[in-house]
Amino acid sequence: MKYFLITLITALIGVSIFAYNYEFAEEDFDQKVIGICILIFTFIWMPVFIYYRYKDKKKEDFILSNEKLKEMNDYGRKE
Repeated sequence: MKYFLITLITALIGVSIFAYNYEFAEEDFDQKVIGICILIFTFIWMPVFIYYRYKDKKKEDFILSNEKLKEMNDYGRKE
């Protein structure tokens, strides 16, 4: 999964740079290619990355509860 993400982001960046620098016969083709790269990044790469990073984490670690608020307030007062 890690190598898939690295390969995909490298390919997207490479295609975007190529489309930006290369002059195509069609006038707005480079903008279409860059737009498709941004859509792939947004709707494919980012959700896969988020799943890969947080698949083994507990949801309770990211939820702010009263106990965690008290711990944060006590930590700030100790200093």
